Amino acid sequence: MVTSVCARRISRRCVLTWCGVVAMGYLLVASGSATAALYSIGTNFTGSDSDYNDSFFIPPDTMGAVGPNHIGVLINGRWSVYNKNTTPGSLISGMSLNNFWSTKTGVTPSGSFAFDPRIIYDNASGRWFAAAVDNAGAANNFLVAVSATNDPTGSWSGFKIDSDTDNVEWADFPMMGVNQDAVVISANMFPVSSGGTSTSFLVLPKSDLLAGSPTVANRTLIENQNLNNTGFAPQPVFDYTNSSLPLPILSAYNKPAGSLKTSSITGTAASPTLSTAGGFITVTGRNSPPDIDQPGAKVDIDAGDNRFSGNVIMQQHSWRTNPSLWAAHSVEISGRAAIEWYEIDATTNALLQSGTISDPSLAFNYPTIAVNEDGDVVIGYSGGDPSTFISTYVSVGETNTTTGVTTFDSPDLTKAGLDDYQRLDSIGRNRWGDYSATVLDPSNDKHFWTFQEFVLADNVWAVQVTEIVIGSTQIPLPGASAMGLAAMGLMMMRRRPGR
Repeated sequence: MVTSVCARRISRRCVLTWCGVVAMGYLLVASGSATAALYSIGTNFTGSDSDYNDSFFIPPDTMGAVGPNHIGVLINGRWSVYNKNTTPGSLISGMSLNNFWSTKTGVTPSGSFAFDPRIIYDNASGRWFAAAVDNAGAANNFLVAVSATNDPTGSWSGFKIDSDTDNVEWADFPMMGVNQDAVVISANMFPVSSGGTSTSFLVLPKSDLLAGSPTVANRTLIENQNLNNTGFAPQPVFDYTNSSLPLPILSAYNKPAGSLKTSSITGTAASPTLSTAGGFITVTGRNSPPDIDQPGAKVDIDAGDNRFSGNVIMQQHSWRTNPSLWAAHSVEISGRAAIEWYEIDATTNALLQSGTISDPSLAFNYPTIAVNEDGDVVIGYSGGDPSTFISTYVSVGETNTTTGVTTFDSPDLTKAGLDDYQRLDSIGRNRWGDYSATVLDPSNDKHFWTFQEFVLADNVWAVQVTEIVIGSTQIPLPGASAMGLAAMGLMMMRRRPGR
């Protein structure tokens, strides 16, 4: 177990940037190789909301991605494209989520509406991939689309694929991953009338989707898998290394008992198989997060559960032999909703490191994580407490390339909530989430983007889009030992936005 002893908040605008790390009771001392990564907030704007602007859905299922020139936000009820470079944050185009599918991709959702959207910009192919499902609670379909170019305002090709061949179950909470060979969509499968819950996986050859005339003729639907084998809500990996199959899949499996689990899509994209053997990862057992209190008397904010609700990513680092899986989810710590993150060896399933982000007062929910090759890490999330309206935050981490240990700075406010919120569902939950997104900028991996939900006004949610800029030049510390530097009280100033 690794415990950070760095990044203490020194004042409202100053933090200690030298990091010492306690590992198995010893202080790891780096001489001459320690660095301090600066970061700041870049573009930071409010997009769609539930009342004034354009969505009207509860919850939004906050989801976005970033291409070379555009920011795409695909949420329940709305598709919006914003300018990234010339007039950052300015709206270029927008339409309802249903119109995105029917008008942009040529696929008309069954039932009343499409929901649970996902979107990825795949830098390796220069394309945007989108997914959703339709017709909640009845026989339904996966909706899948690919852009023709790296411009999401241009043409798309869309497909509607039956989620269950005998129409006994319906797909909910689709999750999407991609690598060199395949686009993989997973979903929780619920009974239409009676029966148990399972999971299914749709595997699409990526080369077919990238063809001049995109096709899903060679798709494979791996149906109705036992939860004991896959875990609930198994998340296919977004592979930044663009490797070939197998594509890992990660689930929270039995987190309260201290067990995560990986599966994988193996074989070829045209003839894939699901491997569920082994893959168990021992972690600290923690319960799902409790709801989050608000300043007023309204019902507490639903904090969801411990599933990996956002992207699980795979990244290669020079100090690791194998690629790493990075993931974050919500857990309970000291009676409050908090965050736990992991780095896992993608080949051996060894837990390389993990940590938590919590606060004595604030509670945090729906985290998502992104990491670049250099080991800079950003986790975006929302949170609040009895004196703080639900707001958006980031935690920025840096990895010591000698020890492989990642240390996070204190949470930074990126958008303050403005009021209490209450929109109850049919069973009395004050729904939030159900997920968020944090991604790398494909043009510069020192830039991260996070898409998070906050309270814009009384009972009104909104989506905040925030760019995190990691300093392009890291500052080498002098060649003294880390212990000596600590004794000297060496500190550097780091911009602390929102303070």
